[in-house]
Amino acid sequence: MRRLFSISFYQVLILCFFCGLLAGTVSANLLGPEILAGELSVLEMEGAAGGTAGMTAGTGDGNMEFLTGVSLNQEQRKVLWSYVFRQRAKEFGLAVLVGMTPFSALGFSAAAFAGGLGSGFLLSMVTLEIGIGGMPIFLMTLLPQWLCYAPVWIVLALKSADGLEQMKLRLWPVLAAAVLAGMCLETWVNPYFWKFMGTFM
Repeated sequence: MRRLFSISFYQVLILCFFCGLLAGTVSANLLGPEILAGELSVLEMEGAAGGTAGMTAGTGDGNMEFLTGVSLNQEQRKVLWSYVFRQRAKEFGLAVLVGMTPFSALGFSAAAFAGGLGSGFLLSMVTLEIGIGGMPIFLMTLLPQWLCYAPVWIVLALKSADGLEQMKLRLWPVLAAAVLAGMCLETWVNPYFWKFMGTFM
C-alpha cells in the first residue's frame, strides 16, 4: 500500500478525517453564535451530512411537514428520489474517476477532511442550538443510508491506493448495489426517522 510521510495511506485518511472534525468543531464554536443569531436552523444545515432534509432546496418545499416525512405524496417521492439518485450517482462516479488518477491519494484525503469538517460543524451546531439532544438529530441525518454509503467510501479510498482500475471486477457490482441500497434507504426510510424525531422537536 502506498505510504505518505512514512505512514500508511489509511492512517493518512483517518488523520485527515479527524483534522476535519476538529476544524469543523472549532469553526462551529467560533461562528455558531452569529449563525444562530441569524436564525439559520439546524434543518437548513442538515443536508451537509447527507440526509434528506437538506434536499428541500432542490424541491422548493421547505416546510416541516415535508422534512419530517409526513404525508409525502407520490410526486414528492419522485422528486426526492430524483435528487438523491443524481447526487449520490455523481459522488460515486467522481470518486471512481479520482481513484483512477495519479491524484487519488490527494483526492480521497481531501474527501476525508471534508467529511470530517462537515460532520464536526453540523454536530457542534445542533448541539449549540438544541443541547444534548443534538446527537440524535445528527444521527438522523446519517441513518440508515450511511450504513451502506460508508463501506463503499472506505473500500474506494483504500483500493485507490493501488489504483481503482486494479480492483477486482467482482467488487464493482457489490459497490454499485450498496450505493443503490443507500439511495433507497435515504429516499424511503430516512424521512421516517425525521418524522419520529419531529415528535420531539
